[in-house]
Amino acid sequence: MDFNPELVRRAQMLLTLDHSLSQVKEILLKEGYPVGQVKKLIDATEEVLNYFVPPAYDDDKIAIDIQHPNKDNTKDDSPDILVDRVSGKIELLTPHLQETWRVANEIRKTLKCQYR
Repeated sequence: MDFNPELVRRAQMLLTLDHSLSQVKEILLKEGYPVGQVKKLIDATEEVLNYFVPPAYDDDKIAIDIQHPNKDNTKDDSPDILVDRVSGKIELLTPHLQETWRVANEIRKTLKCQYR
């Protein structure tokens, strides 16, 4: 579907001004842009933003990102390890990497010493 270039420019400007997607949708509809185009543009924008935004972790978790020698830092912005602040449970997000296991084992040793 081809979008009206003015619709796209207006949506970009509103997003640049820190409006939420729902606010942008409401504003565009109030300004008289076609409902179908606005809905498809907002849905597509939301899908892309969800794809690029790293997953959010709650405040009870500590995210650890390891600098791997063979890891392309521009491609992968997600952490390698999550540590639960309350239980001390360690979750490996990149278990296929040897460095992740090494760091996790060091964290386990440190946590054991603190809880004795």
